[in-house]
Amino acid sequence: MNFRQLFFFVTTVFIMACKESPEKTNVKEDQTTYQSEKLEEYFETLKDLKKFNGVVLVKKQNAIVHSGIYNIFEDPTNSLHVFNHSQFDIHSISKLMAKAVFVDLEKEHILSRTDYIAKYIPDFPKGDKITLEHLLDNQSGLPRGLKNKPDNLIEKTPDELIDLIKKEEFLFEPGSETGYSNIGYQVLYYIIAKSVVMPFVALLDKKLFKPLQMHSTGAHFYLPKENLKSLVMNHEGEDGDFIVVPNVQSDGKNQAKIYSTVNDLILFIEHVKNEPYAKQLGNKERIGWSGGGDGILSHIEYNLAGDYELCFFSNYDEIPFGDIIKTVEKIMTNQTYTLPKAINRKATTLSDAVLKNYVGRYRMREFNNNVFEFRLEESKLVFYQDGER
Repeated sequence: MNFRQLFFFVTTVFIMACKESPEKTNVKEDQTTYQSEKLEEYFETLKDLKKFNGVVLVKKQNAIVHSGIYNIFEDPTNSLHVFNHSQFDIHSISKLMAKAVFVDLEKEHILSRTDYIAKYIPDFPKGDKITLEHLLDNQSGLPRGLKNKPDNLIEKTPDELIDLIKKEEFLFEPGSETGYSNIGYQVLYYIIAKSVVMPFVALLDKKLFKPLQMHSTGAHFYLPKENLKSLVMNHEGEDGDFIVVPNVQSDGKNQAKIYSTVNDLILFIEHVKNEPYAKQLGNKERIGWSGGGDGILSHIEYNLAGDYELCFFSNYDEIPFGDIIKTVEKIMTNQTYTLPKAINRKATTLSDAVLKNYVGRYRMREFNNNVFEFRLEESKLVFYQDGER
């Protein structure tokens, strides 16, 4: 091959490479556009069916795939109305934050997973058997919630709350099973606070909110609330109506009453999807957590298969929560899915004799061993969880 032939060959390869590059880019751009359009179609369908009211954010490789605001009613004065900057209570997502700062504290030799509760709360029942790892992994044996909650629980100090938890009966021996426990995490929040000599949320502010520039995130208690400017109103569904529910209720707990936005929580999940947090916070499928209370539901995750981050809040709790998470995953991993449709159910009256067959308590292993109960009241089956309807 002479010089002229070599020059022609190199030039031809270069031109072909230049032509191929935009086509490869377009494939990626087309896929992102497709996913964005499908996500918009899905959430718009839910909104039209009055099955979602809230905010959604999906990111992949530092780029926004979809950012959506969905209001069942267009009137901005309606109590349901939300905006992109709306602040929602995150509820149990605070547990994922606790796991994240625990990684830091263990690295700093302040706490250890192998520590027993008795080291920090000497008179705690079975404190010499329950490790901090048991609390982190929901294996302490403590029940989901308090059996006998005082009317003013939200006003109780952390010390007073711990005294109440000490009176609870264990569901199983520590470490022998897994059972989701809100009060187990309250014990963990308390121990973390005691070990750093500051309220739990103050530690989150120091290690997460400020460093990650989560400027719209804070807590209802133990922190200043100057940034609390756009808190949503929560709603429950009742016979087609939307009933406003207070954000802070008397039977709540105040150690981790945190509020945030979708934009802030995405910053958090982008932080913990990396080491040293990832291995300790997630599994082979995702790193994430869900939260919810009366009138509100929330979810955040980094999905490993789809390599995307998802955060959504709904200030209306009658939504197909699990289906939303699954459908977003199908869209983001290019799987087939179906759009939701209106379901027109017809009520059927059953006799008390038939309904009595379903009365009882049920432990659901697929739901973290939660115990659910059905009672027969005025010829109707009534669902109870933790003694509450």
